[in-house]
Amino acid sequence: MTPDREHELLERISQLEEMNSILQDKLDAIYEIVAPEDFEDDGEDDGEDDGEDDEDDSNGLVRIDLPPKK
Repeated sequence: MTPDREHELLERISQLEEMNSILQDKLDAIYEIVAPEDFEDDGEDDGEDDGEDDEDDSNGLVRIDLPPKK
C-alpha cells in the first residue's frame, strides 16, 4: 500500500467516524423525544418504589405474535 493510499484511507476513516458521531447524536435526540422517560433511565434499580408495576415493562406497547405457519 502506498503512503498516499494509506493517508486517503485514514482520512476517510476519520470522516466516517465524524459522520457516525453526528448520526448517533441525532438518533439520541430522536429517542429522547420518542421515549423521554426511558432515555434517562440507566437501567439500574435505585431501590425506591416509583409506583410502577415491575412486572409490566411494556411501556404501553402491545406485543403481537404471528401465528405459526401451517
